Amino acid sequence: MSLVVTNSLSIRRYYHSYSKLVTGSTRSSSSAGTLSMADASALRNAIKKLQDYKFEDSNEAQIQEKLKAFTDTVNNTLSSTSTYDTSNSTVKKAAATIKRLNNEYAKELKEIGIKANKDGTLEVSDSAAKNLNSKRFDKFFSKDSKYLNDLYDAAKKITRKVDVRI
Repeated sequence: MSLVVTNSLSIRRYYHSYSKLVTGSTRSSSSAGTLSMADASALRNAIKKLQDYKFEDSNEAQIQEKLKAFTDTVNNTLSSTSTYDTSNSTVKKAAATIKRLNNEYAKELKEIGIKANKDGTLEVSDSAAKNLNSKRFDKFFSKDSKYLNDLYDAAKKITRKVDVRI
């Protein structure tokens, strides 16, 4: 699994207090625990921000950027937790839950231009926002989305159980 480092405004906002961990050089010198904490925290922030985001008020480029930042944050979380201490079963189970959710909701993700890969990672189409109705994004990223709420819970488990000293 390759790490994707995007330097978009959205991803910097998702990483908020861990903003230094958005770039590759700082990521490579950080511990697995610190990265897992930063990535899972960013994923929680991404979910909350996307649930509050008004897609109908946005243009194609803005929507595309949000989707890319979301998929990068999910993939970063999966990447960092895969290198985290294997003795922490809660973190490993939460990462497995994220992969399972991505595969379980593959059809719904595909409908908004996001492909769920077999390994559980996500890949956004270069033209995901081009031909889709913004109401579809509002519906998918709503506060009632079971996918997002379950994804949030998995990320929360990671942030509660990860040890940044590792």
